[in-house]
Amino acid sequence: MVRLYHFALVVRRLLVENRSLLYQFHRFKKPAVASRLYKPHIYLAFLGFSFAKKEEEEVKSIEFIMVDQSSLEKADQLFDDNKFQEAVDFLKTLDQSSADVQWRLGRALFKCSGMDGNSSKKNELIRDAYKSIHEALQKDDNNFAIHKWYAILLDANANLDGMKARVQELENVKKHMVRAIELNPEDPTSRYILGEFAFGLADLPWYQRKIVSTIFATPPSATYEEALEHFLKAEDLKADFYSMNKLMIGKCYMALKDNEKAREYFTKASAITALNEDDRKCKEEATKLLSKVK
Repeated sequence: MVRLYHFALVVRRLLVENRSLLYQFHRFKKPAVASRLYKPHIYLAFLGFSFAKKEEEEVKSIEFIMVDQSSLEKADQLFDDNKFQEAVDFLKTLDQSSADVQWRLGRALFKCSGMDGNSSKKNELIRDAYKSIHEALQKDDNNFAIHKWYAILLDANANLDGMKARVQELENVKKHMVRAIELNPEDPTSRYILGEFAFGLADLPWYQRKIVSTIFATPPSATYEEALEHFLKAEDLKADFYSMNKLMIGKCYMALKDNEKAREYFTKASAITALNEDDRKCKEEATKLLSKVK
């Protein structure tokens, strides 16, 4: 039995090294949960081996944890520490058929795209990120994080195809944002995204409004007040969760001609410590806007 166990581990190692075989040969109960080999005698015969009935039953009883919670927590920690490329590299060592791996890979690739100065490489990263999150959504439709990042990447991916393509996806983007909030009303980032969506619609220049009106019989619309409500709710759910949220609150107040409130939030946004690219952009823009409301 010990010899058989070690042999099974060798077989598994071969499968892990060949992801295409692994995808075909394993069935998962659900992501991040241990799964069993299905009909191991078929897989082993494929590799040129055969076992007696008793040995087959012993192999069938072996469970392999393909993606465990500690692996997902490690990926999340790398992401939270702004180590996006390290997160990508680590996630690529995990099983790629897991929805929990795929959506995390999508968000990490997207963050990497914001740090790449090469436009063609940036676009490639966004395409890859969208592909990963799209596949995750096909497997798990009840995960708020998947819907949240799908909304972000759907918009980013459509933007690569031009203004018209981006506008055509507006309703779809909003649908997934709303679904993310339905699944987890306490997530501040989902609220921020919905606020950004509303602000974008309210702030559309006339020529883009014209494009929108040619695509939709009843064009989607939103107001600065709606956007502000979402941003304030996000800050209420978790203060200081994202530097850009304070900047957007300030921009809403500025659009609503409340310069005193706008100045308050631009001051806060300009005073943050820049830990990543988003923080740097927030600090820079807030500083410029602050001079316009004094």
